[in-house]
Amino acid sequence: MFENIELSELEERGFIGAIACSSNGTVIESTSDDLEVFGSVLSYISQVADMIGEPFGMDSIEEVHLESANTKAVCIPQEEECLGMLCHSRANVDEILGELLT
Repeated sequence: MFENIELSELEERGFIGAIACSSNGTVIESTSDDLEVFGSVLSYISQVADMIGEPFGMDSIEEVHLESANTKAVCIPQEEECLGMLCHSRANVDEILGELLT
C-alpha cells in the first residue's frame, strides 16, 4: 500500500507517517516502526467516532481528523481495516492524504 509513495518528498511537506491496521489493531503495513502506538488506538478511534455519529444520524464515519498544537492525525475507517496518517501541525493534510491514497 505504501511502497509506491515518495516518503522523503512527503516528509519535506510535513508528513510523519502512515499505518494500516486491522479492525482489532494489528498492524498490516506501516511507513515506520515508530507508529505502533498509533496503530493500537486507530481502531478505537473509529469505533468511538461511530458511537458519537450514530445518535446524530450519521450513517458511517468516513474520516476523523484530530489536531494538537504539534501534530495532526487522520483516521479513515475502511471495511476490514483502518488507515491512519500523522503530519506536523502546519502540513496540508488533504494534499498529502490525496497523494498517499493515489
